Amino acid sequence: MSDATVLLGRDELLGRCRAVLADGGGVLLTGPAGIGKSAVLDALDAEAQQAGELVLRSNSSAIEASLPHLALYDLFARPVAEHGGLLAPHLRAVLDVVLLRSPADGVATDQLAIRVAVLELLRALAADRPVLLVLDDAHCLDQASASVLGFAARRLQSARVRFAAAERLDAGREPGCLGLLPEPRTELAVATLPGPVIGELLRTRLDPAPTDRASERIQTASGGNPYYALELAQAALRAQPPAGTDEPLPVPERLRALLADRLAALPAEALGPLLLLAAAARPGPALPEADGRALAAAVAAGVLGEGPGGELRFTHPLLREIIYADASPEQRRDCHATLARLLEDPLERARHRALADTGAPGQRAGIARELADAARIAVNRGAPALAAELSLLAAERSSCTPELAADRLLAAARHSYDAGLVEQARTACAAVLRGPGRAARVGARLLLVQLAGGERSGVPALLDAAQADAADDPRLRADVQLHRAEHAFSTGRVEQGLAALAEAERHAVLSGEVDRQIEAIALRAPIQMQHRPAEAGRELRRAAALAAGRPALTAAAVQVRSCLVIWLLRCGETAEAVSAVGLLRRDVERAGRVKDLADVLHLVASVHERAGLCDQAYQAGELGGRMRAESGPTPGPGLVLSAAAELNGGTAERAAELAEAALRSGERTGDTEWSAYAHGLLGRAELLRGRPPQAAEHLGHCRELLRGMGFTDPALFLVDADLVEALARSGAVEQARSVLTEAEREAERLGRQVVRLGLARAGALLRGLGGDPRGAADGLRSALPAAHPYPLEPARARLTLAELERRARRRAAARAELSAAAGLFAQARCLPWLDHTRAQLVRLDGAAAGLSDLERQIVDLVQQGATNRQIAGTLHVSVKAVEGSLTRLYRRYGIRDRTQLTLRRITG
Repeated sequence: MSDATVLLGRDELLGRCRAVLADGGGVLLTGPAGIGKSAVLDALDAEAQQAGELVLRSNSSAIEASLPHLALYDLFARPVAEHGGLLAPHLRAVLDVVLLRSPADGVATDQLAIRVAVLELLRALAADRPVLLVLDDAHCLDQASASVLGFAARRLQSARVRFAAAERLDAGREPGCLGLLPEPRTELAVATLPGPVIGELLRTRLDPAPTDRASERIQTASGGNPYYALELAQAALRAQPPAGTDEPLPVPERLRALLADRLAALPAEALGPLLLLAAAARPGPALPEADGRALAAAVAAGVLGEGPGGELRFTHPLLREIIYADASPEQRRDCHATLARLLEDPLERARHRALADTGAPGQRAGIARELADAARIAVNRGAPALAAELSLLAAERSSCTPELAADRLLAAARHSYDAGLVEQARTACAAVLRGPGRAARVGARLLLVQLAGGERSGVPALLDAAQADAADDPRLRADVQLHRAEHAFSTGRVEQGLAALAEAERHAVLSGEVDRQIEAIALRAPIQMQHRPAEAGRELRRAAALAAGRPALTAAAVQVRSCLVIWLLRCGETAEAVSAVGLLRRDVERAGRVKDLADVLHLVASVHERAGLCDQAYQAGELGGRMRAESGPTPGPGLVLSAAAELNGGTAERAAELAEAALRSGERTGDTEWSAYAHGLLGRAELLRGRPPQAAEHLGHCRELLRGMGFTDPALFLVDADLVEALARSGAVEQARSVLTEAEREAERLGRQVVRLGLARAGALLRGLGGDPRGAADGLRSALPAAHPYPLEPARARLTLAELERRARRRAAARAELSAAAGLFAQARCLPWLDHTRAQLVRLDGAAAGLSDLERQIVDLVQQGATNRQIAGTLHVSVKAVEGSLTRLYRRYGIRDRTQLTLRRITG
């Protein structure tokens, strides 16, 4: 599939479909209209065609359901025209009539003959290549075609004919189309998509895409239905002027029609104030002043219902938008005034007062103050998105005081950034820069620097403009210099970064800004770790203590606690690092800091990988990658996180694809650090794929880029041992020795005990490939510790030891080490390395040894689904010869039947 047609959020569902169809039979996708069933069928269709299979497809519709045999025409008209000779003449004649290829002779067509003709046609087509029947909207199939397909499905037992169907099905109903599928058949419900995936869908499929504020509302209103989301977004983009915070989303008639029956069932009294109050209020346990009879009617009609927490809410969020849109502006303002009077929560009261505001100048200043206070409460509650909304409302009502309006706009921008609403943050910053507030302009430019992500070309100009606005204000100067230092470090200019950091710290002390002092320590820590790791640890613990005394979780506190986790990890204190990063993640999630959470998830994944907890590393990396893709200005970091996740719980092939995409992104944006990580991950994937020269190239680039940025600590990315291995396997022995010597020297200087086993592994492999595998194996075995803070390191060492034992012709020892390595990888749930190790075991056991040419061909045909008779015909031998060969193969590999032979990996 091309990038343009990649399905978002359906990887797991597609995987389940593939698994079901791999064994033959059929899969039925069920769900409501617009949920994405057809898109999944499209993906399966495209994959099957790419694999060289024959795809037969029918797209039914309700208005054509009365036309007999229409689906048979869709499915078989072309195959009969191209391969009609596969059928006996009398069956071909029957199908020619049904498919309107020849006129009927006035005699009713025999129904059994039609059924047998279709069954035999499918069998004949499958003898040539695998067949996939795709039945979209199967509930709309004409009855005549459905009867024929059901007949054929019940009699098909070949794994070479599979069915994939979709049925529109609302909640609570049973599927009616399973009988169209052959056994084994499986129903899979197509679930709604989470909000971030809907947001990504809107960004990738629409140009221009909706703003962050509009996208967030569409995500909620669509209820996770991708069709609803796209329809709502297109309507919102057509609306002029665009819908504001207090205005309803426009709902297209096509969507209204899908829910109209629920509203039509309501009595008039329920359509009055009750539903408008419910539409204007956020979901809660009760509606103020709700009429009991009207409420019961709305529940009975399926318009209102109880949410998972007992709260009263619309059964579909789109109903809320329809009811709110159909009210007049005056009705909506009256409704908000009622809610502001009745609700006790200060945030909701302030929001509803603002939305009920008629614009009287005397009231606006008071409402703006109340909104700003409510925004601060929202931050303390861990709701930055709500804080951004409240701050924007406050800024809109502060126009009489331009500098105050600018400060509130900047607050909205910062809250939007924390909530991951990138475009909303940029828009608010642009508005601040048009205003008179000097301090606010500095803050807006520095936030734009953070929003630049990997695209650094415009950063120097932003920093220069911010410094000019900062003038002699020490607090503002500290902010600017901190950002200068961060920019210098990220572009490899370490000395300039340290100089800017020293100036930032001086200004922070002058202004009494504790958070800025914490940031300075956190920014300096990675450099200190390269030269004075013990001093870095003391400074980080001091900064963490300062951060713990702050009233709220700040960006500086997150940064310094993250650095402390990294320091613990490099020192081998993995248990403490796991605990510390878990607490940090909890605190960031409670604070609702989405941007920080994406960074923290990267750290969570790294810590758990090194702690040998690859399941947790995979989950954190996957989530972090999605969040980075959602909230980051460039795709590279999210792709890197996803690639790292694949190397923990996915496949080397997928990791390589993601890392290559991250490299392309890094080339466009000039992001050195993330490009280095992408090269490193791609190198590891290439090692797993058995491509040492490519691995050496990428691992070498990784090491070179990191060293260019001043990062020489061998515990940073664990690149050295893998690079030595890749170089040794590629024949670059002297280069491998040079890298190993430098890494050993740096590990000794910094006291990095955690990397010594990896370097010993690489050195042993170098020695073994040089002609002394027995001595190398004995040396590596003696270096194996009883325990290691990074559990994957002993597993990798035992894998190398097994290779050395095999080269030393000690097969029993090699097998024991491979088994031990497999056990360690299984315990860590590191799936790519576990698969790699198991493949080595199969190879060592000689799974493919001794296969004759005939046996090799028989195995290939069995794995393609051929019968004994078909194999005999293809190879021009007797059926008995095939049966005899299979019996010997079963006995040789300890298996019982063809199915096990198909599943067993036998390669030669």
